[in-house]
Amino acid sequence: MLSLFKDAELPLERDAALNLARNLLVSSLNKGIIPGWDQFFQELPVLSSAEDLEAIKENFMTLTQSPFMEDILSLEATEFFFHSPEFSQRLTYSGEKTHLPIPLHPADWQLWLEIISIKFKQNWNVQNPFCSFFGELYGKNFRFSMIHGSTSPGGTSKLMLRSLSKKPHPLSSFGETEMLSGLIKEKKNVLIAGSTGSGKTSLLTSLLDFVEKDEHLVVLEDTYEIISEHAHQTRFLSGDSVQTSLRSYLAYSLRLSPDRIILGEMRSHEVVPFLMAMNTGHKGLMGTLHASSAADALNRVALLFTLYAGEANLAFEKVMELICRNLEYVVFMENKKVKEVIKIMGSDKGVPFFETVLGEKKEASFF
Repeated sequence: MLSLFKDAELPLERDAALNLARNLLVSSLNKGIIPGWDQFFQELPVLSSAEDLEAIKENFMTLTQSPFMEDILSLEATEFFFHSPEFSQRLTYSGEKTHLPIPLHPADWQLWLEIISIKFKQNWNVQNPFCSFFGELYGKNFRFSMIHGSTSPGGTSKLMLRSLSKKPHPLSSFGETEMLSGLIKEKKNVLIAGSTGSGKTSLLTSLLDFVEKDEHLVVLEDTYEIISEHAHQTRFLSGDSVQTSLRSYLAYSLRLSPDRIILGEMRSHEVVPFLMAMNTGHKGLMGTLHASSAADALNRVALLFTLYAGEANLAFEKVMELICRNLEYVVFMENKKVKEVIKIMGSDKGVPFFETVLGEKKEASFF
């Protein structure tokens, strides 16, 4: 019998001991502390056997060190979806989702996710149920997205991991891309569009390899995803305040004499200073956007500008004219490949027209 208290107590059976050990761990996590085993060991109750102690230690190490993740993350995948121990998945490069069993007890699921959030210094709780951040696990880079169980009827928290390459992919891996390197060298204003997981950010990262080495890049993102070893770059990550929003960073970046501004993703207010930067003569701007086609991207940019322009309050026709006068190319991604590239020619009464330079249609088109 193992007695870890000065005053001996009746030994606990394994299930009761595991529950008490779990409660002790919860108490530490509520203080933002992940205890080491040596420290945690001292707090344990009287146990019936050495085997019970070993079971508690194994469970403790599984939760705090996640050794099972090394094998999981070594699998070929672009994304991992941790919905629950029984229902988790990975998305392969071919777009297939396969089942992914997780060796955790359902009662330990929330504890495991709490430990991950604490390890990466994230304020993740009922008051802050969503967080997205960059992190490294077992030598691989990922974008973490965490959803607190308080947001769902079932009360189960979730974790999504998107794999990020430590080095840019070869441009040729995205399909017919010969012309794209020329667009970058010529400092064209380019928007990369596509659905979630289509490869927009990966392509953007690869294209940065063709930027002249002496250029000053300003890179703005919500989450650190754009990997670049460019020597002369200034990077901004958005925060929760107005002062640390992408819109504020964009406005401030114009004072830094940038040769190029790179926007990780256009979602809301930041579309206004991004387009206005183009309108004031800045060249070589690049960004990404969620859209269902290259042509749809133009409409979506116009919609975002109309929604977030504030006092500008421009008519849709004028907004589209502004976009088509300054944005030069749209690249549409699908399943990690370049599916379509259009060259913006202009607009007429709010209707954009363009030439499809890569894709099914090669003639001038009207939206």
